[in-house]
Amino acid sequence: MIWRAARIGILVLMALVSVRPAWAETRFFVASSLVDFAQSAAAAAQLDVIIVAGGSSTLARQIEAGAPADLYISANEDWAEHAAGERDLVPLFGNSLVLMADRAGQIEIEALPLMLGENRLALADPHHVPAGLYAKAAFEHLGLWEALSGRVAAAENVRSAARFVWSGAAPFGVVYGSDAKAMDLPIAFAFPAESHPSIRYWAVRLCDDDPAVDAFLDFIDSAEGHKLLAEFGFQPIERPL
Repeated sequence: MIWRAARIGILVLMALVSVRPAWAETRFFVASSLVDFAQSAAAAAQLDVIIVAGGSSTLARQIEAGAPADLYISANEDWAEHAAGERDLVPLFGNSLVLMADRAGQIEIEALPLMLGENRLALADPHHVPAGLYAKAAFEHLGLWEALSGRVAAAENVRSAARFVWSGAAPFGVVYGSDAKAMDLPIAFAFPAESHPSIRYWAVRLCDDDPAVDAFLDFIDSAEGHKLLAEFGFQPIERPL
């Protein structure tokens, strides 16, 4: 009987945590590359929200498992669609892909395998994290992936990959242009836009009646929002009405 009572108690607890109470705070789940911008944008729009940052794939799985989120912003359209279900996707803005280094100076990208020596190349996980997927596509386009794929230091998200370089754990890392700017580290090579799929951030409204979500998206689409995007290294695009 004691075991049965405990089991019922656990089931009740699971039911309670799976249902979001009406008084819970507004939560924005954003790709890790957006954490600094999202916090600044929320403050500029005078919104009292909680910013939860992580890899787009990780956040999508958390939402699928029932994590309470009002807005999800992904760096990958496929993961946005995964989290959206029947909901609409909203295109927000773009980014660039760069090779950041632990010291100043431009390199010829073809020389990267040789320049790595015995070191590893920092990447967000190229199997499922958007920044890693873009990096893999770029190196495949340039004919370098075969030489580099076995020398990757895979990180759980793009900001972690940037920290590998910042901390000295890796001499080079592929990140978004916005991450290189945020970490204030040199850019050794800028990947041509045609070498990888277009980098776009996509929003999914997960709560239909939260004014903070609309206020945040409206701010991003404003002149002030576009200025802030540029300051953080993102590329504003026109959002459809």
